[in-house]
Amino acid sequence: MSPDITPAGDIGPDPGDRRDPQGERKADRRRVTWRDFRRAYPGFVFTLLIGLMAMLAIDAFLIIKHRAYQGEVARLRSNMTEQEKARTDAIVAAEENKLRIALALARRQAKLEKKLHLSVDIDSGKIYLEREGAVLREMAAVFGPEGKISNGTDSIPVVVPRGERNIAKVDDGGITLDGGTVILPSDAKSVVQDSSAIPPGSLRISRADLKAIMPNLSLGMPVYFY
Repeated sequence: MSPDITPAGDIGPDPGDRRDPQGERKADRRRVTWRDFRRAYPGFVFTLLIGLMAMLAIDAFLIIKHRAYQGEVARLRSNMTEQEKARTDAIVAAEENKLRIALALARRQAKLEKKLHLSVDIDSGKIYLEREGAVLREMAAVFGPEGKISNGTDSIPVVVPRGERNIAKVDDGGITLDGGTVILPSDAKSVVQDSSAIPPGSLRISRADLKAIMPNLSLGMPVYFY
């Protein structure tokens, strides 16, 4: 019998096993160690580490900002009377209810809108090109930090908008909305990996996504933020 032919009924060695030249079983190649995996996929591991570092940096930034806000609130409340505190709490609660209602209405309007439009889901970091609830394209987005614009005597907070906006300008430099918010393009392989600064109140998508949706955009098209 030829040595290249496996006898009937003999299924041969497990292709997942490795054997040394003497025919002895060496190891199961499916049991890969972290070192083997890192050597086999260095690019994937590097990208994974970069993403992890970015998430940790964002978490640290948010924690620092949260503590700063808490300290500022505590300082302001320490100078208030009990009546002023009660009035302030009532105003804050009313504004929070208004915001929740506005976000719910924007989300509902985006689902019911019959015309082509963009929907920006801030919590999930996604932008959708939609029509009557049908998603035509889904795009990853990264949002700029909160900031302030000073006019010399006072400063105005700038954040990503909520509710409905409209497209005021579209070109290769991005999508400009009424109110000044800009959807910028990124040439990075992933928008998450793009380390360039995003202006406060604006956001970024990939240039490929921008080019794909540009033929469908028009001045005055609604953009819903929720």
